[in-house]
Amino acid sequence: MADAELPQWLDEIDVGTVAVLTLDDGECLTADILRLNDECDKLIVDVVSSNRSYAKNDQRSRAIPVGRVVSFEPRPRAAQPWPCSDPCRGAPFSFARFVLLATLFLSWTVGSVPIFLLLMKRPYGVQEASAIIYTIVAVFFTFAATGSKTGKTLPPYIFTCPAVRTQVSRLLWRHLGFLVALFALQTLALAIRPNLSDWWNTDRKGTPFEIALLFLCLGLGYAQVFTNRRLLNRAHREFSS
Repeated sequence: MADAELPQWLDEIDVGTVAVLTLDDGECLTADILRLNDECDKLIVDVVSSNRSYAKNDQRSRAIPVGRVVSFEPRPRAAQPWPCSDPCRGAPFSFARFVLLATLFLSWTVGSVPIFLLLMKRPYGVQEASAIIYTIVAVFFTFAATGSKTGKTLPPYIFTCPAVRTQVSRLLWRHLGFLVALFALQTLALAIRPNLSDWWNTDRKGTPFEIALLFLCLGLGYAQVFTNRRLLNRAHREFSS
């Protein structure tokens, strides 16, 4: 669509805008504006509510031709009913959140080796270092927006979101339980290591024992992050009802 043909209300659109749209067939809907398509002739939206009835989950993500929009009324996100006021939806950039997540990411990627070198010679030093790195990774991947194996970006969860705050104590208790499991797993594995055959402790770039223990710990971490995000997703759905 040529720029001259674009309606003026498109100038009011930004990613994360909440608006009430009236379409040419009389449908009135409240939606999160996700983006314009590449040809700038369709709005990609996430429908929050509509005066039309649809089957569950149908028509939530829609591409609406710009020419079908009769009126466009931006609305303040904070003034909208839940879930439109959910700060996790279309969350704006936060410098404080960026600094926190960047610090966690660097502590995990850059700080892991120094932490292990510093603590591993102490009694239970491997378990202590593992618990620190494990906690950093679990917090980062629970709350940050990240990619997934399906190619779909997992949404962020905002610390100040009321749905998230209701689950903080539960998340902490769950994390404590996973740390206990991590400590027990590593302590047991290190205790039986001397009794394993030489093959498990062959000095390569990483012994089979170390690789197996690493994957066990990664599996434990994946289980926690996956269930944490399911818990927060369910909390958002229940908060909406």
